[in-house]
Amino acid sequence: MASSLLSLPPELLLHVVDAIQDAPSLRTLILTCKVARALAEPVLYRAVLVTTGSQAVRLAAVLQQNRIALVQDVNLRPIEYENERLEVLTPLIGAMTQLRTLAIESPFANYGLWRSNSTRWGQLMEGYHEMFLDSQRGVGLQNLQSLTIHWCGVGSRFWILSEVKTILTLPSLQSLTISCAVLDDDLTEELAGLAGTTRLTHLELIECFVTHKGLIAVLSLPRALQSCLLGGLRHHSCGSTRPAASVEQQLDALRQQCHSLEQFTWYDKRAVYDADDTSIVSIPSASSLRDFTELRTLTVDGAASLLFSILLSSDAPPNLRRLRVIRHDQGDVLDAGGETREGEVEKPARILSLLPPRELHKCLPSLRHLDVVFSPSTRWGSDMDQSLMARADRRERVKRAAAEYRGIALTIFLALRGSVIPPYLYGEMVPREEVAYRAEDGWFEPRMME
Repeated sequence: MASSLLSLPPELLLHVVDAIQDAPSLRTLILTCKVARALAEPVLYRAVLVTTGSQAVRLAAVLQQNRIALVQDVNLRPIEYENERLEVLTPLIGAMTQLRTLAIESPFANYGLWRSNSTRWGQLMEGYHEMFLDSQRGVGLQNLQSLTIHWCGVGSRFWILSEVKTILTLPSLQSLTISCAVLDDDLTEELAGLAGTTRLTHLELIECFVTHKGLIAVLSLPRALQSCLLGGLRHHSCGSTRPAASVEQQLDALRQQCHSLEQFTWYDKRAVYDADDTSIVSIPSASSLRDFTELRTLTVDGAASLLFSILLSSDAPPNLRRLRVIRHDQGDVLDAGGETREGEVEKPARILSLLPPRELHKCLPSLRHLDVVFSPSTRWGSDMDQSLMARADRRERVKRAAAEYRGIALTIFLALRGSVIPPYLYGEMVPREEVAYRAEDGWFEPRMME
């Protein structure tokens, strides 16, 4: 069997080995012969996941045997009670010349564990800081393209980005996701003279505290940022004495990327908003999205009245194709319109009172998709999961509203979520969206009609 397999052309053999998904099978293949070992080891060590200190020790011992260059993806997601000796991997990560993707979590980032584990985390942080400093000197991480950091501070829920500012200027980095970081005014001086020098195209700031000047400094770095997630602190409190950047100031900072930004997610600190609020706020000139000519997808999560006002004005992004609105209620707005009296003609239901169809067509002429996501802040049980479209009158209202949005395909989603809050760490339930209604073919999810 082995001789028959190895008699295949090398190109076909590589495809066969590359299709093996489980590590035990790859380890077994490695033990058969030298040829199989040479084929299977690059696949086995291409991507590694570490969740315990004992795994880190074993992996370090194996990688030191001339296998470091095989690693392209490292997921360092340690759990709270199994984090001893994690530091043995830190110098090896810095030596992985082919590393493309790196994710590092603190085992103490959630559930208040940072309060009682400051010494241990301080030791790990010191090693990570040194690793990123080495990268600035041209040693390690030179080919890293994607970096995810879910950290806490030493004895604090938040960590200071200016202390590890080198992650912002990694030479090959294209995607950066960080959570619970402080982007303060100190970054202005630290990053002076580096505007437009990085290859970063994707940036996510999850539950981060940002000042106006700090955000300007960070968003000045990319030559052409294509996607971005911004917003205020919704679930955590930083306690900084400096004022956080307002919505207007964050949009002002983002303007530096108006020439290239294609996808933007705004995460407002207020999780819900009044479905009947029709007030329009004044729009500062620095908050206009009119110059964001490349923006195709906008996601608004929460009570961003300024953004809704922009969308209903001449300051709207001219080429927007998809608008996603995430609502943190249980779908009652689907019943908007009320009951009609005898002899009266019922007005068409408008699911979004802030975004009426006529104004959408007028202000967003390129819009083709409107996604409404219901994501209540409490955990949904199975009964509620199946009841969103259970009432026949609600379904009729939805269909009439979809007709009113003619030319704009309305899709309604239900976000199933667990009890945890962002940032979502390894093993935690991330909200999962399921289609409840699709206007393109008038389809309702049968499970939600029961």
